[in-house]
Amino acid sequence: MLNDKLHIGVIQTALDVDTAWVNHETGNWQQCVRMSDVEERRAKKEIRHYLASLRGLERQPDIILLPELSVPLGFEVTLKKAAESLESIIIAGLDYRIETGLAMPTVSNEAVVIVPKQLRGRRIARRTEVRRVGKTYPAPAEREKLQGLKLASVAFLPHPTVWIFESPEFGKFAVAICYDFMDLDRIVMYRNNIQTLFILAFNKDTTSFDHLAEALSRMLFCNVVICNCGQFGGSLAVSPFRETYLRSVYRHSGQRLPHAQLIQLPLAALAAHQMGNYSKDFKSLPPGFSNFVALRPKTQAV
Repeated sequence: MLNDKLHIGVIQTALDVDTAWVNHETGNWQQCVRMSDVEERRAKKEIRHYLASLRGLERQPDIILLPELSVPLGFEVTLKKAAESLESIIIAGLDYRIETGLAMPTVSNEAVVIVPKQLRGRRIARRTEVRRVGKTYPAPAEREKLQGLKLASVAFLPHPTVWIFESPEFGKFAVAICYDFMDLDRIVMYRNNIQTLFILAFNKDTTSFDHLAEALSRMLFCNVVICNCGQFGGSLAVSPFRETYLRSVYRHSGQRLPHAQLIQLPLAALAAHQMGNYSKDFKSLPPGFSNFVALRPKTQAV
């Protein structure tokens, strides 16, 4: 049975892009696409600190988010233990993964979804499960930086897969990484299939993502949560409430402001509204949400 509310822990880490991935003059190209030692140590310390702060709350989060590229690859084991200890799902952006066995230097960008064997005191599986969600489209600046390394031109391996997760308590939710948020094909696949959309980002253009989150919350009729890095800020959560002042559930603006926050999103009532059991608390469903009409394209020269 769906929970009435969904409790989300949003962690903004303070990873510095200028020191995290350094374009080395000498050495191996792989050093250029891996988090520097200094930033890796700081990232691990910061993540531990904010996980401990969430653990100290009276109400534990159902799901915890960490931004794109924020987690050193060797830290996954610690995250898995944290998910089991907190009995919370952890969705975290990993540092670049170096792809082996390919003709040219190649990396991919992934997030990890860790589902512990026990949630909120209830055992749901025999063991903790881990799934990886890949990024399909690198941002233009991301592609340019990878291809412009002094030691080698590094290619980006896309993962053209759309993930939707389903939980009896937490509903249906999707996870996408940064630039994939703007993928129209992906958005169509989410329609009438999710209650919550999670975006892990390392994004400078926070204003554009703010507007996109507001629009897609209405068009997909779901909660939209963006977890951005603390260097740029701009993490937010919006829901399709009827009252304007209710729609912005959470917003954290400003650069270089790492922090952790527990937020509460509607769930059971939102899912019921999607199915036609309408509530006056929410906006009307968008056109074509449940009664889809196939439109026929026409082109006419004038």
